[in-house]
Amino acid sequence: MFALLLILSLAAGAQEQPDFRYDVLRSKVWKDEPGQLLITASGIDYRSVNGKTSIQLPYVDIREMDLSDSGTIRIQTYDMLKKRLSGRRAYTFHLRRLRGVRHDENLVKFLSDRMSRPVLASYTMNAQPEFEIPAYHRHVLSGCSGTIRITPEGLQFLSTNEEHSRTWLYSEVMTFGGSDPFSFRITTLAETYTFDLKEPLSRQAYESVWQRVYDLPPRYNTQTNSGPLARQ
Repeated sequence: MFALLLILSLAAGAQEQPDFRYDVLRSKVWKDEPGQLLITASGIDYRSVNGKTSIQLPYVDIREMDLSDSGTIRIQTYDMLKKRLSGRRAYTFHLRRLRGVRHDENLVKFLSDRMSRPVLASYTMNAQPEFEIPAYHRHVLSGCSGTIRITPEGLQFLSTNEEHSRTWLYSEVMTFGGSDPFSFRITTLAETYTFDLKEPLSRQAYESVWQRVYDLPPRYNTQTNSGPLARQ
């Protein structure tokens, strides 16, 4: 009887650890390669349809995982390539079918629980935003508009360009700041986002982020203090 209960328990546990399987096109220089991508508790596995290509990546070997585009999965490893200066080995997989919002959030959580570095993605937070600031995110040659949300769980940027939307837990933010009340910058291990704010960042909004990122007690009640931020 005990053995039967143990088997049932193990089976239930296995069901709680779902695999994510996708029909994909692996991006290549001359011609994209059709295959299947499998994301499991132990890592990433890719196999081409013709059986000529097989790629296995444990999570410890993955430097960056980009899920910002619901139709693409980008993976960068730690391996440096001799053919490109400062270039790392990277894989791009285009999905045959777009990931749904709920599926995407389950995938991000699944990967975040297993990777030591942040996953580049946007997902829903349970807590309601305490502050919302319209902002313009600067790109290298252009930019996009959106809204910065400050919540008890972390920071979000919801962009008009979905690929540039992001969610950052406070534990993922390395530094943040700005040179004046109309600028804001967020830096993680993976990227830096620089914003031009369309409204001044209030002192209480700045302080709420400050004490959460750097794990410091609030210097005053952020719910009652008001006024634009005055930086030293």
